[in-house]
Amino acid sequence: MTIQRVLVVDDEENIRHMLQLILRRAGYEVESAVDGEAALDVLARSSFDVVLADLRMPRLDGLGLLAQMQERSLPATVIVMSAYGSNETAIEAMKRGAYDYLNKPFAADEVVLVLRKAEERERLKAENQRLLSQIRREYSFQNVIARSPRMQEIFRTCEKIAEYKSTVLLHGESGTGKELIARAVHYSSQRAAQPFVAVNCGAIPENLLESELFGHVKGSFTGAIRDKKGLFEEADGGTLFLDEIGELPLALQVKLLRALQEKTVTRVGANRPETVDIRVLAATNRDLENEIREGRFREDLYYRLNVVTLLLPPLRERGDDVLLLARYLLERYNKEFNRKIKGFTSDALIALRKYPWPGNIRQLENKIKKAVVLSDKPLLSPEELDLEPEFIQPVMTLVEAKEQFQRRYISEVLERNGGNRTKTAHELGVDPRTIFRFLEKEQGRS
Repeated sequence: MTIQRVLVVDDEENIRHMLQLILRRAGYEVESAVDGEAALDVLARSSFDVVLADLRMPRLDGLGLLAQMQERSLPATVIVMSAYGSNETAIEAMKRGAYDYLNKPFAADEVVLVLRKAEERERLKAENQRLLSQIRREYSFQNVIARSPRMQEIFRTCEKIAEYKSTVLLHGESGTGKELIARAVHYSSQRAAQPFVAVNCGAIPENLLESELFGHVKGSFTGAIRDKKGLFEEADGGTLFLDEIGELPLALQVKLLRALQEKTVTRVGANRPETVDIRVLAATNRDLENEIREGRFREDLYYRLNVVTLLLPPLRERGDDVLLLARYLLERYNKEFNRKIKGFTSDALIALRKYPWPGNIRQLENKIKKAVVLSDKPLLSPEELDLEPEFIQPVMTLVEAKEQFQRRYISEVLERNGGNRTKTAHELGVDPRTIFRFLEKEQGRS
């Protein structure tokens, strides 16, 4: 953002005049007002990027002006000026939302420097908002590649719970997209501008996991050369995603439960707990109820995490979602590797649909990425996707499909009628000789 318009608010005419000269020379458009009340009148008629306001003025002072601007949702950045020895009032103004302050008397370059700093801050804020909007779009439920009824039901549930702080337990096989759904919940909530911190509880050695989650103080163990925040503190204000929660050792399950109940964490080696405001989303591919029966998972922690449960279906149960995902991944890897593969052969589409995908979406990504890198053909075949031939069913002609259906249907009716050919012919509305001919053909096939 480029600051262009500045409103100078001061009851001293010589200060207003001097600031107008300084700021106009620096390329700003400047207007002035004699006090806070007059400034509000000007702000009601026109918008400004920055309001440069004295703290001590008649009628409405700088703090009062700041409060009124906030109450009326006027978006300008406020910088206050103080001519008095103590900076306490200026610091109080910053606590209430002012960006910075200037001590009178000030040099011309000092004024311009503060405005340049405000300009850079506003530019960074705008960039952060742009990036956040982009991330929210990327992780919106509308952008998750899924059309199957089960996934649409999950999205509807997620949209309902996104704004609440309740914990959510995501259950599904490895590679079903649990972290993607967790991110979508976070970026659809009011915490979207705050951190999303993910940790795989099964990927960190047990002796380091407590320090990673809760932090440590210097000297608490060999190698602790400085104080370190844990992931709970890193996620303060946002969301902590605990992936593979079923891998968490029992001793740490106790500490996690305490952190969730008390909303505090204590670093390794510390005596004083730290307050944290986080939302916890957890995920597992284990049957936690069975883990409880086997004594490997605490029942009280399970019920603390299991406020809302989302069961993510495996890819093989998501119907044509696999084809949507395959086309999306092909487009993505075409761009990434500068390839121009147009699509899939008809056999490849059949194979993609029929393959059981034990590794789910992660396995699909791997196969398509590999095929895009290695293929020199315009269409990807089952062989290039490394899909077994038994998952390729050739397309039948309509005559062949009709014949197959008739054979199967006649056999089912015959079986239901205990092999009675006359009764079967009557129910099917055909001459009994048709049934005899059918049976002769079947005998010939065998």
